[in-house]
Amino acid sequence: MSPPEGDLATPPLAQVFVYPARVKFLAVLADNPNESFSATELAEHAGTAASTWTSHRDDLLELELVDEIDTEGAYSEYSLAPTAHAQLLRQLSEDLDAVLYELNDPVSDAIGGFAQ
Repeated sequence: MSPPEGDLATPPLAQVFVYPARVKFLAVLADNPNESFSATELAEHAGTAASTWTSHRDDLLELELVDEIDTEGAYSEYSLAPTAHAQLLRQLSEDLDAVLYELNDPVSDAIGGFAQ
């Protein structure tokens, strides 16, 4: 039985979380949804080798999580795809950023201290 179309808990995301490098690449793209990156820039921001991007690129394109943008230059650039799965990753990134901000916010810490 095939999973229902639009089910956000099925393969594209399952095929991301088993590879830490894929998570890193998608985190960079999700944190910068209006930007595109060359392969070199994306690998640099993700803290990986460019060859690591190359080994995962085709799968991420096929999973429709990343878009390849044909630029006028010699190299393509990559951005987060507008698909539901990719946008879920973007939303998760925003939610995690908000939680981390709250955890590091001194006012929240002070209020939390008074509540004990």
